[in-house]
Parts: sequence; structure tokens; C-alpha cells
Amino acid sequence: MNEPEKHLTEAQKQIQRLEELRAQKERESKEALEKTLSPAKTQAEQSVQKLKALREKAAKPKKKTKLEGKSKKIKLSALQTQVLERLKAQDSRLNGAVVARIALNRFLDIENSFDENDLESRIFEILRQFNNKP
Repeated sequence: MNEPEKHLTEAQKQIQRLEELRAQKERESKEALEKTLSPAKTQAEQSVQKLKALREKAAKPKKKTKLEGKSKKIKLSALQTQVLERLKAQDSRLNGAVVARIALNRFLDIENSFDENDLESRIFEILRQFNNKP
């Protein structure tokens, strides 16, 4: 004879859900263990699998990582590199990233911060000294 269905309390329902989740986790772990302990592949099968993985990797286009507010690389001409080296020699705060940021702000009509304004005036002062040298 079947027992009549009992009305379950919320706690009993929660216990049943937890038992079902535990049973599911046990099944998944058994499947993973069986997959791990499956018979080892031959050397040829392993080589074929590696070659397929390499082919798939080569076929996928490489995605550049997007960095918010940052640039990974910047290509400069020889003259630009020389100027940046001279600026850096005169003032250690004037590295390439700072100078590029100030130049882009000027180009895009974006307001500089207080520190950037100070560094921009320092850049103009150093460049004026370079231009006045014979």
C-alpha cells in the first residue's frame, strides 16, 4: 500500500533539493573519474589529437585583448623616438606614455589634469631649449 502524499514543509523541500543536488554531483564525479581512468590512448591517437588541436588553434583568428583606457604598443618614427629620449633625459616624469597622453589630449581638445598641464609646460620649455641650440 502506498502512503498518502504528505504535505511537505519548506524545510523538507529544501532537504530534498539538497539531496538531489548531492546525488547529481556524485554522478558527475563518477563520470569524470570514469573518463579519467578510461584506457590510455595509443601514441598515434595522441599525435592525431594534438595535430587537430594545433590546426584548430591556427585556424582561429587571434583576438586582441581590449584594454580600457590603455594602449599596449605605440609605433614611433626615429625622430619621435629621439625626441622622447631627450625629453626623458631632461625630466624623468616625461616617459612615452605621458607625452603621448598629453599630445592626444591637445589633439582631441580634451582638458588636461593639473599634473598634465605642468608636464605640458615642461615639454614646451625643453623643446624650446632644443630649438635654440645651434
